[in-house]
Amino acid sequence: MNVLLLAGALAAASCGRGGERRDGEARAGGGPAGPGLPAVDAAALVRSAPARGVVVPDEELVDQDGAPVRLRELSKGRVLVVNFIFTACTTICSPMTAIFGRLQAELGDALERDVRLVSISLDPAMDTPERLKAYADRFGRRPGWVFLTGSRERVNRVLDALGGRAPIKERHTPITLIGREAEGRWTRVDGIAPPRRLAEEVRAFLPGGAAARGAGEPRGAGEPRSAAARSAGGG
Repeated sequence: MNVLLLAGALAAASCGRGGERRDGEARAGGGPAGPGLPAVDAAALVRSAPARGVVVPDEELVDQDGAPVRLRELSKGRVLVVNFIFTACTTICSPMTAIFGRLQAELGDALERDVRLVSISLDPAMDTPERLKAYADRFGRRPGWVFLTGSRERVNRVLDALGGRAPIKERHTPITLIGREAEGRWTRVDGIAPPRRLAEEVRAFLPGGAAARGAGEPRGAGEPRSAAARSAGGG
């Protein structure tokens, strides 16, 4: 992933909002955030917490190949990792999608077998399957990662159920939902989390929980524990 692209993402917490800083808006790798501003560790600004009231609706959408897809079917027996993007977005969406692109490698064989990545368009009127496919191809989409669109009404019902709807799409904030629909257990990650951080959150939902993290993958200094790990470990 282009480091400059990620740095640009971390400089803007929502599409189209310049100058206003929120969680996850530090420059990549820390360093001065601007004139007179202290150095900030971007990873430390990412926050994860249990997500309440998340429902996977039995709603039919359309994927990047034009095939009908039911989100509930995608979730059966697998961990879902969901983000919300649109292809005309000029700030956080490309970096968020690039992070999912790298997350594929972090997940390895677990992708598709145990985990599915889902990117849902916030602009279904513009984001046709053809447009989503071209966008997905730019980021190296592999089997196990789907991009979804559909009618405005159906997409809005899905966004409402997942808590991803933004009244003004250009002002949506970076959110990633991770969970198992059958268990009703979800984690919401706010901010632009690095691929390794998202992979850790995902592994907490796999058999073995936090112990399933790959060898040699220490959490960064000062990096918060995953919500599932905190729950299991009592702190």
